[in-house]
Amino acid sequence: MTHFLEKTLSSKRVETYKKLSEVDPEGRSFDALYNLNIQYSKELYVMLTGLEVATRNTFNEAISKHMKKADWFELKTLYPKHQHQVNEAIDRITKTKHNNYTVDDLIAHLNFGFWVHLCTRPYEKNLWSKALYKCFPYLGQKPSRADIHSRLASALKLRNKIAHMEPIIKYEQTLIQDYRNIQLLLYAICPQTQKWFEEKCQFEEIWNSRFS
Repeated sequence: MTHFLEKTLSSKRVETYKKLSEVDPEGRSFDALYNLNIQYSKELYVMLTGLEVATRNTFNEAISKHMKKADWFELKTLYPKHQHQVNEAIDRITKTKHNNYTVDDLIAHLNFGFWVHLCTRPYEKNLWSKALYKCFPYLGQKPSRADIHSRLASALKLRNKIAHMEPIIKYEQTLIQDYRNIQLLLYAICPQTQKWFEEKCQFEEIWNSRFS
């Protein structure tokens, strides 16, 4: 039945879903689980794209104001690994823009992982001690850098699994917690933005009806 998928998707990937089907308490088939994995991934990615763009923009705005410089990447604040990522992004942009790129272009070329790693402990004093609360004004309390990083890192991990088409259905019971985490972060940045993306996302409905 799935011989063509074993060739195009790999036998290992197909076998993963077959094994999940064999132990599924609801007796769901390989096809049902694979289809549900696609739906979960698609709907969660709606929220993740909103979080990724909102995070990079709010981080950039807060750091720019804190440093009093729009192009704060030039201030040698970054550790070598992250500065290298900036330099690589600039190289990519200049190949297409011929040095006519803007700061906004650079911001858009830095991936989600870059912004999440900016929230790690080494940057707490120089970047976040006076700026993090400006990024999450609706959190309801003063944001903890460690807590925000943990939440963002969790969202990044999920985002990467989905981007690589991994079987996130293996973590089906906790996916709702991942969804709530993304909701909270987006809400803390901007409630209206969180609501706008949530209206485009059907993850919760699909998750709640997964056994029907």
